[in-house]
Amino acid sequence: MFNEKKDRSVCKKENFELIFKAHSKVLRNYIYYKCGDINLAEDIVQESFIKLWENCKKVDYDNALFFLKSVAKNIFLNSVKHQKVVLHYKNTSKKNNTDIVSPDFVLEQQEFYQKVKKVIADLPEKEREVFLLNRIDKIKYREIAILLDISLKTVEKRMHNALVVIREKIGKI
Repeated sequence: MFNEKKDRSVCKKENFELIFKAHSKVLRNYIYYKCGDINLAEDIVQESFIKLWENCKKVDYDNALFFLKSVAKNIFLNSVKHQKVVLHYKNTSKKNNTDIVSPDFVLEQQEFYQKVKKVIADLPEKEREVFLLNRIDKIKYREIAILLDISLKTVEKRMHNALVVIREKIGKI
């Protein structure tokens, strides 16, 4: 497709757009499955592509996805502490809404939803990733194995472990 090395420059608008179209959704899902927050994942993807553009002369076209994943992962790790503080603040500062007909029901529903989210978020990263890919994105085990570059048996084992933990903890709720 490309005849000369300079044609494969990440700094060329067309190439950058191709990289964006090819990898932005995959990168967003990769980060989303790590953090569980779609808005944060989208922000991290944006920041990652900005970093790619800023460093386009240093990044080889063929290594763009690797660069993006590395940058996104680092941005995510740097934001974890901040995210925990923000979530803690949001959870402690919520006030009961007195306009709702059944505030007890709404509160119980919110608490249950938060507990379920926490159970999923507390899964080990690899199990959570497989669980979300299968149960949310409806991706088959075989496709997950290819996507994550792991064996089918590893996918099955991670899903089994995730389901055992979820059933155990949800049963306690």
